[in-house]
Amino acid sequence: MLKLYSYGKINLFLDIEGKLQNGYHLIKTVMQSIDLHDEIALETIDENKIVIECSDLSIPVNEKNTCYKAASIIKEMYNVKSGVSIKIKKIIPQEAGLAGGSSNSAAVIKGLNILWQLNISEDTMLKIGLKIGADVPFCILGGTYLAEGIGEKLTKLNNFLWDNILIIKPDFSMSTAFVYSSLTPENYNLYPDNNILNYISDNEPHKAALSASNVLEKEVEKFHPEINDIKNFMLQNKAVCSMMTGSGSAVFGLFETKEGLDDAYNKAIKIYPQVFKTKTSSVGVQICV
Repeated sequence: MLKLYSYGKINLFLDIEGKLQNGYHLIKTVMQSIDLHDEIALETIDENKIVIECSDLSIPVNEKNTCYKAASIIKEMYNVKSGVSIKIKKIIPQEAGLAGGSSNSAAVIKGLNILWQLNISEDTMLKIGLKIGADVPFCILGGTYLAEGIGEKLTKLNNFLWDNILIIKPDFSMSTAFVYSSLTPENYNLYPDNNILNYISDNEPHKAALSASNVLEKEVEKFHPEINDIKNFMLQNKAVCSMMTGSGSAVFGLFETKEGLDDAYNKAIKIYPQVFKTKTSSVGVQICV
């Protein structure tokens, strides 16, 4: 059996640059891995099947599951006749903008490469990941990246290091497809002068935090003004910045100190259903020793 941690992500910056004829949007985003993670256990089984178990009973365990898709693609590409048992212990909330499903499939891709000794190159793993979802290639690599195109054009950035991060997942979820479908050209290219890339390159995390921006935030707030309430809660409790991640619904806050983080956490757990303390991570997937 092989166990892996699959790490979530936050978006420190997200802008939309346009839309392709196939419906996909062109994005410009800074993705950052966080220490909040799920656990994936992989084991070869004799029967030629993909068997999935998940601790979150609301998540499908059939061909709709991202882990199933990853295993199916690899089995077909490399003509693997044995089956695999995939057990998922969920911590990362779904439909939250934290890339839980994407990171799970990234762990399966990297894990099956090891378990089945397939010697898949990193470039091929990224191509497999892109077949599953736009965030999966980033989750395979992990750390701090600029993602462009539909998310497949990845540029490594200096590590953005931040130890005190609070994440609040409200009692509603957001469909990525729904949020993007509600965008209009008025939502495109809203942050042409943002300097976050320069601040990350110059290892100035505080200035980078103050430059955090997400064009999808205002769109989601039209349907759920609670997003703004959570941001205000974070800022009133001494967060340096607070922003929705991805297409939501989770909101993160960056805090200067552990004491400030702990204080905000203790207040938040009395109000919100899912609250997490975390920090940045330099990897997207890690093998459990």
